[in-house]
Amino acid sequence: MYHSKNAGVISDVTYTARFPRTVTLLLSSAALGLVVSIILFPDEAFHASLSGLHLWWKLVFPALLPFLIMTELMRGLGLLHAFGILMEPLLRVLFRLPGTAGWVMALGLTAGMPAGASAVCSLRRDGQLTREEGERLLSVSHVMSPVFLIGVVGTGFLHNPTTGLALAILHYAAAILVALYQRIRSDGAGRQASRDEARGNLLVRSIDAFHSAQARDGRTFGKLLGDSVSAGIQQLFIVGGCMMIFSVLLKVVSLSGILQSLSDLASVLGITGTDALAVLTSLLPGLFEPHLGAYALTQPIPLTGPWPYALLSLLLGWGGLSAHAQVKSFTVGTDLRFTGFIRSRILHGDLASLLTLLGWEPLNRWLSGPITTDKTVFLPRFSAGWSDGRDSLWPLVSPMMLQFGTILLLLTLLSVFAAFLFYRHRKSP
Repeated sequence: MYHSKNAGVISDVTYTARFPRTVTLLLSSAALGLVVSIILFPDEAFHASLSGLHLWWKLVFPALLPFLIMTELMRGLGLLHAFGILMEPLLRVLFRLPGTAGWVMALGLTAGMPAGASAVCSLRRDGQLTREEGERLLSVSHVMSPVFLIGVVGTGFLHNPTTGLALAILHYAAAILVALYQRIRSDGAGRQASRDEARGNLLVRSIDAFHSAQARDGRTFGKLLGDSVSAGIQQLFIVGGCMMIFSVLLKVVSLSGILQSLSDLASVLGITGTDALAVLTSLLPGLFEPHLGAYALTQPIPLTGPWPYALLSLLLGWGGLSAHAQVKSFTVGTDLRFTGFIRSRILHGDLASLLTLLGWEPLNRWLSGPITTDKTVFLPRFSAGWSDGRDSLWPLVSPMMLQFGTILLLLTLLSVFAAFLFYRHRKSP
């Protein structure tokens, strides 16, 4: 069980009883289909699972492991709560979220999905987030990392880091728009309570939160370190399992002839059959897995102009069923509603594709101008390239940690400055 000052005590048994029977039926059918697929196509299933394992080890494992361990450590030591108090003024004003949301958003902007989902669920279990705040933060923090967008997609797949930078700008702009839209639609619950709790010196309250959280946890550093490593590895095994399963499903779907049937249907509607088959073949991997989808869609397809990049932005915003299954596994045992997360993924993908259609050409002209070097001076190590799948993100762990610390420091400084301005505004006549 976990405690929440807004929702009371909710048991895992009660929440499991509410789990929709239709979803259970769908998952059971998918599991049965996976078993049948492995029996029918054993060799193809084996190689597809190896492909998913390769992606997990090269891309996901190095990107997530340090941050999952560090988040659990900071939560047990109380540092996460201390940073939350410092970032409270900024996050409340911008997104109507508590200060700990700054840590989760920095995590998502650095490590990418599903690191943000893991942190959100941990904070919800601790009662640091209401259900409405957790659901909104879950949708905002579930984004692609800049290392993947710029280094892998831009430099490796498209052979142009500037294009990857443009995709990253549009991707994060759409995420901010989703956050602002959800802020407007939120009822503002907890806003008055946060104002009442915000009285007193910001630094003093941060230190008090640090000591209180540390006392509540009560674990020694050795115990906390072991638990953090164990929890991080366990979560990564869940992520890897989902990636392997959906890699096999994707391979089976491609062998089943469904794509050819859809292509024939598109030709009846007036679209050239060959073009429709190429587009469907490129879009299908992105429906299941974002890494495979980005690679498939960046290969030559019969489209020109901003449309291929709009489709790519759509798939990157959607995130893939594999990532959705990972998020679902993290939210089990909490009261966070998965339907809201799916709606936010659809909204993010739609906004990202729309922004790409409207702003792709002017944005690329601006990024490709004479001061491109100055605009991308902070990206040289993130755009090192991707050579035929032989590279990995392991060498980039250090710059990713530096980026994470920089984002946290920037958010903290802006929040302290905002608190100072609001204090002066309240003191003025």
